Amino acid sequence: MTGPRHAFAIDATDRRIVEAIQTDGRMSLTALASAVHLGISATRVRLQALEQRGVVSGYTARVDASALGYPLRAIARLSVDGFQDARVFAILDEEPRIVRCSRITGEICFVFEIVAADMADLERITLRLAELGTMTTDLVYELLVERAVPTR
Repeated sequence: MTGPRHAFAIDATDRRIVEAIQTDGRMSLTALASAVHLGISATRVRLQALEQRGVVSGYTARVDASALGYPLRAIARLSVDGFQDARVFAILDEEPRIVRCSRITGEICFVFEIVAADMADLERITLRLAELGTMTTDLVYELLVERAVPTR
């Protein structure tokens, strides 16, 4: 039996690095080193190790979907008939407005977060998903919290 994917030690300094880059992924290496009280070389080595281990898997910007023309946000739940993962993955590849998808346990198999330009856009996407099984969709009134992963 193998251990968890991240079966290695993350010390307090690594946690401070992760916390700092989650707060500002654009900070310079010099600023990061200063924030975590390390030299630049030591900070670079630790950050590279975190990236190689998969703790840090990328750097992104938080973008307001409404500002880009997607004022609707919906949560869709799909219970599929049989093993439909390949078809779900194909739809995910073709639908960039599906911004998050989780495969979960229980009666529901997948949960999707979708951004859409309007109701017709949302309907087009959800109808594609509904071809795979039983689907429910809820509109999101307001996103109340979107947090970084806790470091402690």
